[in-house]
Amino acid sequence: MSEVLNIRAHHFLCLPGYQGNGYDGAHKTSWDTVSQQLKEHPDTFVRIVDGQDDLCKNCPNAQGKNGIKCNMGFLAQLDEKVKDMFGFKTGMVMTWEAIMEKVRSVMNKDNHKELCGNCEWRRAGLCEDTFEKKKAA
Repeated sequence: MSEVLNIRAHHFLCLPGYQGNGYDGAHKTSWDTVSQQLKEHPDTFVRIVDGQDDLCKNCPNAQGKNGIKCNMGFLAQLDEKVKDMFGFKTGMVMTWEAIMEKVRSVMNKDNHKELCGNCEWRRAGLCEDTFEKKKAA
C-alpha cells in the first residue's frame, strides 16, 4: 500500500479501542475508514504529525464549532507526552504494525490512566481496558 496516513501521536492510544461511539456523519466515516484500513492492512505506513490529522478532517470540534471535546492545547501536550513515552518524533514514518508493537510493549493500565485519565472517552469507559495485559490461562 503506497498511501501514507497522517496521524497525531495521541490517536495511537485511541484507535486500538475505537468502537464508533460518539461520532456521526463524515467524522465517523473518517474514523471508521482509517480504523478499518489499519486493522486490515497493518503494513500501512503512518506519518506522525502535529495538529489535525487524517482522523480530524471532518470533526466539527476540530473546526472550532464545539471545542468542548477537542482542547487543542491539551491535545498538543498529550501528543508530546505520547511521543516522549514511545520515542516517536514528528515526521517519522512507520508501519502501523510497528507503531502498535511499540505502544503495546510500553502501555499498561497505569500508563493509560496517566496519559488519558482526563479524556471523556476513557471516563465514559469506552476504552478503559484497551491496554490491560491479559493474563495467560
